Amino acid sequence: MSNNGKISVAEMRKMLNKKAGANIAYNLTEGNPTDVKEWIPTGSRWLDSIICRGKSAGIPMGKVCEIAGLESTGKSYMASQVAANAQKMGIDVVYFDSESALDSGFLARAGCNVEDVLYVQATSVEAVLANIEELLGTGNQFLFIWDSLALTPSKSDIEGDFNPLSSMAVKPRILSKGTL
Repeated sequence: MSNNGKISVAEMRKMLNKKAGANIAYNLTEGNPTDVKEWIPTGSRWLDSIICRGKSAGIPMGKVCEIAGLESTGKSYMASQVAANAQKMGIDVVYFDSESALDSGFLARAGCNVEDVLYVQATSVEAVLANIEELLGTGNQFLFIWDSLALTPSKSDIEGDFNPLSSMAVKPRILSKGTL
């Protein structure tokens, strides 16, 4: 304790970690657990250098990344390039497809070893999140591709009526609970 009755930041950190039974509070000068240490190349050196200024980086490992754009602008192709590069790094690739549109030849031409891609049909947002949670429990390192989140229904969308107000904002609430 300091002389004015306050406890130090180091003591607060120790107290919180003890209460949680795990390291949840960190000294950022000793290593920030949210710092990105590894990257998966996108296949475009130009894009990789833009993502992390001054480095040839790519998609940050351990983070949620979204590839957005108009239709037919190359989003799926970029995802397949990242998947191929992840496989080269020894990372398992899981491809959730809500559109039932994935062409295995397309993945192969992008450089993926199709035999080692785990393809899963995305039947609902809840099912995809449950599958991700199950797979993360294996201890393997994964790249999860979800094509496309926007077109994956929630269970209430599937079971509900045609009134859009009856399931308003269900997907964002589900996703907020599934954040890893």
